[in-house]
Amino acid sequence: MKSNYDILGNHIRLIDTRNRESITDRVLGINIDKFFMPSVANVIGTDLSKYKLITKGKFACNPMHVGRDERLPVALYDEEKPAIVSPAYFMFEVIDNSILNEDYLMMWFRRPDLTVFVGYILTEVYVVGLLGTIFAD
Repeated sequence: MKSNYDILGNHIRLIDTRNRESITDRVLGINIDKFFMPSVANVIGTDLSKYKLITKGKFACNPMHVGRDERLPVALYDEEKPAIVSPAYFMFEVIDNSILNEDYLMMWFRRPDLTVFVGYILTEVYVVGLLGTIFAD
């Protein structure tokens, strides 16, 4: 039976916008419930211009915590005021919101069965390889 599902990589693209102009110093992380939170990292003396600038409607993901937290820490930024996330995070956006709504995608990322699947199947190495496959040209 043919599936009606399409590959996620056809509908999202990686973005890498840095805080080069020091627009903000508000550093955020992603909690295990897939929401942004103030970062607990000590950034005193850190060059925040190398951090990634996130704006409304963009996603961020911290693949380093998949193995530790048994979840895919991904969140949709929904605030008007920009913030920054670690340069180790990857960010992506929906290409066409009329085809794939960003809020709908975030709803899927928050599904408990997806969280269980990710925690059971994926490891940090696998996630990095999988994402490379999703975003490959």
